[in-house]
Amino acid sequence: MTARYAPLACFICGWFNFIGNVMGDVAMSSGFATMLNTAMIISGNSSLSTGVQTGISIGMTFIWVTTNALRIDQQGWIHTLATGIQIGGVIIIAIVLFTMARQQATAEDVFTSTYNGTGFPFIYVCFIGVIPALFAFSGYDSGAHLAEETRDASRATPKGIVGTCICSAVAGATFLLALLFSIPNVRSFVESNQYSGSELNLAIATCQLAVPSPGPLLLTILLLVNMYFAGMSSLTGTSRISFAMARDGVLPFSAILRWIFQPTKSPIATLIFIFILESSFLLLQLAEPTAFNAFLASNTLGLQISYGIPVLLRCTVARNCFVLGEFNLGRFGQPIAVISSAWLFITAFIMFFPFQYPVTSNNMNYAVVIIGGTSLVAAVYWIVSARHWFLGPKRTHIDSTPLLPVQGLNKESNEGLPSSDSVRP
Repeated sequence: MTARYAPLACFICGWFNFIGNVMGDVAMSSGFATMLNTAMIISGNSSLSTGVQTGISIGMTFIWVTTNALRIDQQGWIHTLATGIQIGGVIIIAIVLFTMARQQATAEDVFTSTYNGTGFPFIYVCFIGVIPALFAFSGYDSGAHLAEETRDASRATPKGIVGTCICSAVAGATFLLALLFSIPNVRSFVESNQYSGSELNLAIATCQLAVPSPGPLLLTILLLVNMYFAGMSSLTGTSRISFAMARDGVLPFSAILRWIFQPTKSPIATLIFIFILESSFLLLQLAEPTAFNAFLASNTLGLQISYGIPVLLRCTVARNCFVLGEFNLGRFGQPIAVISSAWLFITAFIMFFPFQYPVTSNNMNYAVVIIGGTSLVAAVYWIVSARHWFLGPKRTHIDSTPLLPVQGLNKESNEGLPSSDSVRP
């Protein structure tokens, strides 16, 4: 891409990544409240009201924000513990379901049978069926956001992203297969839990079907622990991308948001901003009970587009000038980039699709409203202010590939390059 349009591409990519991460946190906290409500029902208590669940989700967001305000070294130990607990939790749940299920589905049922309860044609269901899997894979860019806090980042960060993808694929497939093999009759299971007024999460309903009491409650508690640590880790990534955008002046009021609390070296102002923003989105649940689906789709949509922009530019306009890092795919990089670009943008488009037919106000996919509203805010900010001074991400050193406007740039040298403070204060 020419230097003239590079700042705009960076601006768009950053905003989509920002809203994707924010909506991921919102989906996590909303899902935690829903899971807690399920645990209450299993233990014989009444279902929590929408207002109470909304309050719980906001409370969890506050706890995650507080945890991320700790010192960097303290956060490191917590995240290491969280990784072990989440992997261990998936393994335990899979083993329990595979070994204790009262009646298991056959391999033919799991891999060849289909069920369509949406009202849409089968091919449409195949498209929207990838959404939960995409949510499980999203977020592997967190390693890039934490690169500045990582030793040997040029190699450790890409290796971490690849490792995250592999772990997500293995853990996600294992968990999904354990659930599917525990449901001998999908149609009767879905209809009894979805259309009979049941408020149980379908994953927990599967545990209840497969495991005798008190197994379902114990597995639900284990899932709650996993969701707690997953949400905490998700918010860590959000805080880092938000701080980076504030540091570069991409967000309104960046001069305030990029303030660092020196005793802990944490971006406290950014964390407060994230809490207020995510709490505002969570309040939408009071008006629209199906808001969780919009949170989920918006998270995946925002991240898919933000991943797709640099990959697409890598295999098109920058294919001959892209500077490879120490860890790269070599000659396979170009074809993989082409395939990845197609996949990312096609699946991003799918995120706008509704989930049931006929489409009503109660089952509409409101992701278009969330993404559209955020895009409008970003567009106004770019037109009114950012386009006049934003040059691209801050660089910690001067190199040969600066993101600068064409004017005033000596293409043969680095003379006249601005310092890292060239963004708006």
